[in-house]
Amino acid sequence: MTEQPTLSRADIYGSRARVGYTSPPLTTEVFPYEFYKIVPDGVTLVVTSLAIVVRSKDEVDQSYDISMRAAREMAAAGCDIVVLGGVPINLSRGAANAEQMIRDLEAELKVKVSTSASAQAAAAKALGCKKVVVAQPYELSETDRIAGYAKHFGCEVLGATGWGAAFNQIGRIPRHAAIDMGRALMKQHPGADSILFPSPHWPTAGALEVLEREFGVRCMSAHQAIVWHALRRCGIDDRIEGFGRLFREF
Repeated sequence: MTEQPTLSRADIYGSRARVGYTSPPLTTEVFPYEFYKIVPDGVTLVVTSLAIVVRSKDEVDQSYDISMRAAREMAAAGCDIVVLGGVPINLSRGAANAEQMIRDLEAELKVKVSTSASAQAAAAKALGCKKVVVAQPYELSETDRIAGYAKHFGCEVLGATGWGAAFNQIGRIPRHAAIDMGRALMKQHPGADSILFPSPHWPTAGALEVLEREFGVRCMSAHQAIVWHALRRCGIDDRIEGFGRLFREF
């Protein structure tokens, strides 16, 4: 057997941080694309796609189990942090269980662990989001349920809307959709101090700076919150321009 040379951290792509992410959609497209638009050089993504196609209870349960297995494999592969994706998956066994799961996995795996839910809660707290409007990408019938997750982040929901895409079509949502919905919601609810964009699997990165400047509000997308939380927990404190106050100021 050929002896392997000794490599330094600088010799690998993820020289600053390797972020593991369990991605709910079986077909994951937008998350990695926008991840690499935002993160500084030296940060890489290690992704495992889960089992969500139509968001049935069976798929959620199956995805929870896959997440646990993936977290252990990501830790074994040397990831610096493991982020468990999908607020419905995170909270499927209760909010208290979700927090305990993080503590238990960190103790077992000896790496940092986060969830989509905990990242968004941390981001909303940092930004000071209180009275929010919510723009979500899925069917309109899902709006109330998805907007309701903002309450877990300590927010009061003034209004919400949806784009109307089926789960397996969210990669085809146009880049202007988040801006259009954000503008419409702010016109309907001018007292809102923040716009939230749930789900990190549709195009939102380009909307954050535009809407913050146009309306003087805070913008928080699920994708932005997950990436920000992962970077900060890995000790990467770079102030990143172009993707909202969260990356610039916190």
